[in-house]
Amino acid sequence: MSRSIFETILAGRESVLQLRGGETLFREGETPRGIYVLQSGSLSLLFDASGGRAKPLREVQPGQILGLSSVVGQGPHDCTATAMHPCEVVFIERDDFLKALEDSPAIWFNVLRLLSTEVHSVYDGIRTLGAR
Repeated sequence: MSRSIFETILAGRESVLQLRGGETLFREGETPRGIYVLQSGSLSLLFDASGGRAKPLREVQPGQILGLSSVVGQGPHDCTATAMHPCEVVFIERDDFLKALEDSPAIWFNVLRLLSTEVHSVYDGIRTLGAR
């Protein structure tokens, strides 16, 4: 992800997390603690299917943001994020992120754009399932 106003405003509010392969970043149903930006490695997003089995949703690549819709929507995480390999993740606490939004309304456009991209990705997934 290129350096954007979004990242510039959030600079200095982040901490870096190191995950080992197989380690869980957050679980479906948990209250979000903040947002995450994958810096290196890869994460798998999983959702609980019937019978308590985890089903893969998609793979997350470096530069992608996780937890944004849960933080903005004030709801629980809708999936589980698990490291497929060792990962480095930037973490920004929920309250720091919300304060940054309040202090800098200019980043709301970036947040809306990212959430719109997520919605379109879900629609594409639904279309793919419907075509099978």
